[in-house]
Amino acid sequence: MRLLPGRVAAFALALASAPAWGAATWTNDPAASQLTFVATQAGGEFEGRFTRFTPVIAFDPDDLAHSRFVVDTDLGSAQTGEAERDRVLKGEDFFSTGQWPRAHFETTTFKATGPGRFDASGRLTLRNVTREVRLSFTFKPAADGRTASLAGTTTVQRLDFGVGRGQWTDTQWVGNEVRIRFDLRLARAAP
Repeated sequence: MRLLPGRVAAFALALASAPAWGAATWTNDPAASQLTFVATQAGGEFEGRFTRFTPVIAFDPDDLAHSRFVVDTDLGSAQTGEAERDRVLKGEDFFSTGQWPRAHFETTTFKATGPGRFDASGRLTLRNVTREVRLSFTFKPAADGRTASLAGTTTVQRLDFGVGRGQWTDTQWVGNEVRIRFDLRLARAAP
């Protein structure tokens, strides 16, 4: 099929602006997806969630070398179900959302660990501190290949990122370990 000169230019521009990751790209359904965390306070667990986060997913189980996750999280969207705790969490001693409103995660490598199961390494930046993070996840595409679920977990040490200053460095009151869980509902992006 012949392309008109204007369409050739538009086609070349589309190719140049597309992600160079190579793997299939997926869009997230925010209404059906969750990013949650579990921490401890005074010896008891509590769960929170981020209501605003933006994942950019390029993933193909058969092309891990060209797969990539990039996730930006609005830390001001953290909710734990307790207003005072939410206020402290967003304040200067913890997330300090006025100075560092976002967390950023980007994968560096993937490894298959079983059918539909994978590990990934990446870099998490929080409060302007970047640390290596490893996560385990499952990827389950639908039979038609048009939708998929992506779910997994990781654990971070909050003090490694400077989350919890002053009195909050005492891990007897607020635990150091924070478990992060994600459950995404994805749709394959049009090529």
